[in-house]
Amino acid sequence: MRPEMFTHLAEKQNTYWWDRARRSMGGALLRRYGATRNGRWLDVGCGPGGNLVIADTFQPDLVVGVDLSAHALELAQSNLPYPRLVRADLSRGLPFADAIFDVATIFNVIYHDWVKNDCEALAEVARVLRRKSLLLMTEPAFPILAREWDRSVMGVRRYRRRELIECCRQAGLKTLFASYFTSFGFPILLGLRALRRVIGDSGTGQCAEVKHLPSMLNESLFAAALLEAKAISLGLRIPFGVTLTIVAERE
Repeated sequence: MRPEMFTHLAEKQNTYWWDRARRSMGGALLRRYGATRNGRWLDVGCGPGGNLVIADTFQPDLVVGVDLSAHALELAQSNLPYPRLVRADLSRGLPFADAIFDVATIFNVIYHDWVKNDCEALAEVARVLRRKSLLLMTEPAFPILAREWDRSVMGVRRYRRRELIECCRQAGLKTLFASYFTSFGFPILLGLRALRRVIGDSGTGQCAEVKHLPSMLNESLFAAALLEAKAISLGLRIPFGVTLTIVAERE
């Protein structure tokens, strides 16, 4: 992504409704599927570091964040000085030995254009996981929902559930759980897409994600998303949504 987008993400990662709800869902899913205390954690594509805090309640022995962007790592270091941060290109290989991590997280990473082969990238993450270790992943869902934000962050893919499950299988990962998330956003984005077809697209790249939300609206959306996140963490599989989440196990 462009440096200014990382700066924007850093400014909102602790307050924006979607980031907060996704972290809550991610931590609950990892607990449900057996993540334990201690161990070694890896966050691939950590960006400015907001999601590294998911590991806190598990009291890991080691937390490592990896990103291609030096600017993103600088932001992560200033926000969260305790993890170890490593600059690396997932498409060229992670600078770690085989089977050394107990948990890996990937939050909206393999859909980017700099990931040349998404399934191979997942296989590289699987390589550094111990047997029976967990991978938690979220990625944008449904190509029909592509919008200005995708262009702003240089996203080139969106996934259906079966596609990402197959990608996991090819990487040596067994999918334990898969569901869509933020289902209430699906009709909204479809409606906005239809509206753009009628009135035209200005091509400015402006979108809701880069605008400041009024506090009341932000908290209302967080409450709705958190309710859905809790249902998902209890095992509910939602058939559509803006985001796809998967928990997988290294075979």
